[in-house]
Amino acid sequence: MRQSLQPLLAAGVALGVLCAAGLANDDANLLTNPGFEDAGLAGLPLGFQGINMDGSNWVDSSDPDGFVRTGSKSIKIEPAEGPGQAFQALTTNFFVPDGSDLYDPDYEYLGGDVHIIGYYLVPEGQTLANDAIVGIKLEFRREPPNFSVYTSVEFAVPQNSTGGEWVEFHATFTDADMLAVGDFPPYATSVSVLPFRFWDPASGVDPEGTIYWDDLCLIQGDLGGCNEADLAEPYDVLDFSDVLSFLTAFGSQEAAADLAAPFGVWDFSDVLAFLGAFGAGCP
Repeated sequence: MRQSLQPLLAAGVALGVLCAAGLANDDANLLTNPGFEDAGLAGLPLGFQGINMDGSNWVDSSDPDGFVRTGSKSIKIEPAEGPGQAFQALTTNFFVPDGSDLYDPDYEYLGGDVHIIGYYLVPEGQTLANDAIVGIKLEFRREPPNFSVYTSVEFAVPQNSTGGEWVEFHATFTDADMLAVGDFPPYATSVSVLPFRFWDPASGVDPEGTIYWDDLCLIQGDLGGCNEADLAEPYDVLDFSDVLSFLTAFGSQEAAADLAAPFGVWDFSDVLAFLGAFGAGCP
């Protein structure tokens, strides 16, 4: 069963906080190599396999078109050049080197909502156009050796032009969404993550615009804090423990303290963003 949903905005702020902590501390994020920094096979980042993509899609900050949010690497997906590239994606659905498991994150059936977050950029002067959809696809899969897809969902990017700025992407697939699929055991035990674009050659128009992705995060369960300043327990209460957590993250240049543009740079704009969120308080 294939579903198509738009990104859900309601949980985005809290999700961003939790994923930022996961990217910094590797505790919440279920993805391997979420910032695409480490090298894998075929010139692509570790933990991802290309579908009609190759090493030219793995971008370095030193490249002429090297748009990178944090670290020195990102990925790009360019417009299809013909029907053979109608579907382009990176996927986590392939084996780790020793063959003992897949890179797909684990999933517990009805064990909590699944949240996907990331950042994308469309270069200034470009617009994503004429594709059927550009975004992130989640494929919920049954236990190996079955591997079959229990259900899948495609989340489109919320805007097709970003003016050369990184824009946050976030979407949620809830337990209620999973129940709506129906009861078809065996149930899913993992989820494949695919940044992708799909173009229908029958449309008669060529796709346009390049999209870059960086700093992906996938979690299942509760989101944690109420806003960007709610960095420490007890959550839903802003107090001095949150201030200390921010100062610690800021001093060590962790993602949890990188709250404002320019991203990848820890400066006074991040301090102002923290103070603004702290002053706003929890709902």
